[in-house]
Amino acid sequence: MFDYNQAVAIDVNHLAAINNIGFIKYEQGDKKTAIKQWQQAVEIDDQFAEPTLALAVALYFQGEKQTAYQLAETALKLDKSIADFYAMKKNFWGQCMITDAQKFLSTPHMKVLLSQI
Repeated sequence: MFDYNQAVAIDVNHLAAINNIGFIKYEQGDKKTAIKQWQQAVEIDDQFAEPTLALAVALYFQGEKQTAYQLAETALKLDKSIADFYAMKKNFWGQCMITDAQKFLSTPHMKVLLSQI
């Protein structure tokens, strides 16, 4: 994580570093910081599906279901492959994040959305 923090210190808009810090924080149980990281990533580039879906998953488990569904729809329209668990693993999503994403994407609302996109 030190390298990511250094990257952000050099470039406050370093999207990959900000996004990855979010994943690390989520795995460490610091979901509030993870959410802030992903919100920042989405503000920098709202066309980057990965932090948008990660933010959706995190917010869903914080009880912000409607916002989560809207963000997930946006992310999936940008890149449907982001919902593939193999892709998540390939992109170094941690086990806690993948497990939560599986639960989120298995909700009835998300199953309908995935079938429509």
